[in-house]
Amino acid sequence: MSLPTTTESFTRSAPPVPAKSVSPTSSGRRWAVGSFVAVAILAMIPLGLKLSGRLGTSVPSAGVETKPDEKPKFDPKTTVLLPEGKMKVAGVQVGPVRKDELATEVSVPGQVSLNPDRRVEIKPRVSGVVRTVAATIGRKVKAGETLVTLDSADVGTARLNLRARQRELITTRIDADWKREVSTNVAALIPLLRKDTPTRKLEELFRDKLLGSFRGDLLGSYAEFEIASHEEEKQAELFKNNLVGEHPVFLSKHTREAKQARFEGSLEVVRFDSAQQSRIADQQVRAAEAAVIDAAQRLRILGVSEDMDKVLTPLQPSASASISGYEDVTVYTIVAPFDGTIVARSAVPSQRVEPTDGLFSLADLTTVRVTADVPESRVGLLPAMGKPNLQVSAAAYPGQTFSARVIYVGEVVDPTTRTVSLLAEMPNPDGRLRPGMFVQIKLDSPDRTAALTVPAGSVIEIEGKTGVFRPGKESNMFTFAPVVAGGELNGRRAIVSGLTEGDPVVVAGAFVLKSELVLQNEAEEE
Repeated sequence: MSLPTTTESFTRSAPPVPAKSVSPTSSGRRWAVGSFVAVAILAMIPLGLKLSGRLGTSVPSAGVETKPDEKPKFDPKTTVLLPEGKMKVAGVQVGPVRKDELATEVSVPGQVSLNPDRRVEIKPRVSGVVRTVAATIGRKVKAGETLVTLDSADVGTARLNLRARQRELITTRIDADWKREVSTNVAALIPLLRKDTPTRKLEELFRDKLLGSFRGDLLGSYAEFEIASHEEEKQAELFKNNLVGEHPVFLSKHTREAKQARFEGSLEVVRFDSAQQSRIADQQVRAAEAAVIDAAQRLRILGVSEDMDKVLTPLQPSASASISGYEDVTVYTIVAPFDGTIVARSAVPSQRVEPTDGLFSLADLTTVRVTADVPESRVGLLPAMGKPNLQVSAAAYPGQTFSARVIYVGEVVDPTTRTVSLLAEMPNPDGRLRPGMFVQIKLDSPDRTAALTVPAGSVIEIEGKTGVFRPGKESNMFTFAPVVAGGELNGRRAIVSGLTEGDPVVVAGAFVLKSELVLQNEAEEE
């Protein structure tokens, strides 16, 4: 039956009214009332259609037959239909559940911690004021990289003392070089004097060579000795010719002997004094170098690195005289002692710091430690120290295991907990294992048991539920079936419950199906 759409159709469908004789007035009133009722009914028809739609009932239209709502063929919350194209790309494969011999799983809880051998609290060795801060928390730094710069009066005083000692070393070396050259020249002059070399020739040979005060002592005594020798020869000749008496000859002879003795003594004194002055000068140089090294060591004690070869390198006098005027002597730079990550920071610019104040915490997170308390009954399952036999898993990374090396097993059983402490070390190059994480440490057990297994990649987790995908009635239909999974060995995952031997499950491409199911459910929610 179709609804009337016009006033005409409505009046045609109404039952006939018997004819009566009426007055014109009553006839007009009846026509007006009938028209009002017809208009009111027509106005209510759309409202009725709207209400019927809200109440879930459909109003049939003219000439259209209604059919009951069809139920979906599958539950979109757990089942996914994978298009044929994605089936080929994803490489979805189905295989049976089978039985395997697996080791009995034994695990103990543990916790990840920082490697104490690669963690340091960075503190200043002297008091000062923070000038600049170069490192921020979470930043990875290299060994020798600047972390913070301070202004320190103690460092400035130590650095000025070093520069003063360096200037003293320069002066001492110049003096030593001069005395060493004098000693060398004196040692070369003495043999010539003993050979009675003429004074004029000696003056020519040593005119431009350093002799110091020894020049006058040696050449003066040598000249007096030559004069006395000449006088002796002259008096001897006169006496031979009977021109003088015996006394002038005697006097000239003894005068020559006295001058010769004085000359020999002068040679011995000058040779010793020149060599002694050279030795003393060398000792003074070594003492000055030691003073420089001590001053540099003082800076190193304060945390300022100084190259010993460079601090002992001779400086130009002009540069050494002004070095303290241009150098920033109070700057104190603290650098990273090794590669690592800044895990804590308290240094801020203009902050007054003391040697007891921690500025940074630096840790090398490429290796971490795992600690655990192993029950007394499980101690026999622990591997020997140094062997990477421990498998560690974390809830943050389901289905993944990490290898750890045992570095310490407690020698004493705790009398209260009846446990033995275990310490292992494991690489953490990508930083995924964070200190403080709880982990499970799997121990190898000699016992073996038969268990249903599937490939480890078949077991996935969706919204906190662990399960596998099973094929449906159609070739591209797969349903997520919850299971209780156990341990893993050689790429196979044990199934405690939820499957039976021979059940078909997805053995390849499960992750693609998971992604499709998650996207499908998100679209349904929207």
